[in-house]
Amino acid sequence: MKRLSRKTSRFRLLATLLVAALGLGLLQVSTGAAQEVNFAELARKIVKTSANVKPGDVVVVIGGTHTIPLMEELAIQAQMVGGMPNLFLSSARVTRSFFKDVPEQYLEQQPTYIVDWQKHINVWIELPGVENPKAVYGDVPEERFAKANKAGQVVMDSLNASGVRVVAVGYPTKEDAAVNEVDFATYRKMHWDAVNADYQQISEKGRRLKSMLQGAKTVKVTSPGGTNFTFSLANRPVFVDDGISTEERAKSKLFLNRTVFLPTGRVFFAPLETSAQGKVVVPMTQCRFAPMTGVSFEFKNGQLRNLRAGAGQACFEQIMAPYSGPKDMFGYFQIGLNPTLRVMEKPGNYHPGAAAGLVWIGVGDNRLLVGNNKVQGEEGFSFPIVNATVEIDGKAVVKNGQLTL
Repeated sequence: MKRLSRKTSRFRLLATLLVAALGLGLLQVSTGAAQEVNFAELARKIVKTSANVKPGDVVVVIGGTHTIPLMEELAIQAQMVGGMPNLFLSSARVTRSFFKDVPEQYLEQQPTYIVDWQKHINVWIELPGVENPKAVYGDVPEERFAKANKAGQVVMDSLNASGVRVVAVGYPTKEDAAVNEVDFATYRKMHWDAVNADYQQISEKGRRLKSMLQGAKTVKVTSPGGTNFTFSLANRPVFVDDGISTEERAKSKLFLNRTVFLPTGRVFFAPLETSAQGKVVVPMTQCRFAPMTGVSFEFKNGQLRNLRAGAGQACFEQIMAPYSGPKDMFGYFQIGLNPTLRVMEKPGNYHPGAAAGLVWIGVGDNRLLVGNNKVQGEEGFSFPIVNATVEIDGKAVVKNGQLTL
């Protein structure tokens, strides 16, 4: 939901999910990353733990021209455990041409062939397709994205039934650090430390939080900035992303149970949409690579109302305008679990999705989370709530931005 980057190829299964559903704003790999990260060791961990590649698995590794060294290592490690890898390559130039230059009627062509491909793919490992998303997508009108997203809906609608296991890997670049207004060396180190976090520890906290959320009657969220709202879950499933692909998850009928994001560490779900009541205040976030500040709005029966922002309001309105459906309905809630990620503000405008204790809320489409919001092109937008306190049926699980589990 957070608008930082865009899909970079019509071949990408997670095009909308990664950017629109979970607010990741994918990080990119840099040419210097190979000198600081042991790609062989990282690829081995991804293949064995996060993707759980088995002998005979058909594995697709997709990324941009700048990610080829890691793509190659992932393919090699997949071969070593009996997988059958295939490399798909994205190009920033081709991607920009598609979104910026292609006649609009061709944006609306449905990529139904990808649905057929899924029948023959077991594992999909996603790397960033472009190195500088701001340069590729920054001046593309939202109306063009809307047309392409609508066409790509056929792929998103097929994911639960596909059986594909997905690992999405992000990497830091100087361009990302600049957009987030933080020092690149600090940004890069924190990212790689988070990728190498203790997955078992994250998993244990995720399981405990999931157990408390399932069946909960009321969740209350407050913050020093003025946020104060409540909602309920009903009987919605709760998803845990802990970097580990188990045999049970690999067989799940729900796509998000078969999906891993790196850096890992989050619990997320679709709440009962109409249950949200109260006020939300967001001092700082981003919209299409630019700061969005002084945000406030209300939830009334789950509908976002009276949104105001000191900066970025026009951006928010512009990117939501081309889409139809309940795009302004409460649709998403997330709590971060990764202890090595942290929010960086003043200086900085960096809210890593998996940071321990960071809360994200979102409006818009939530069908992959088994919600009821059906928005054209799976559109939505999410907001970070920093220093939040989260109470589940009166018991605090996050207090002033810190996990209490």
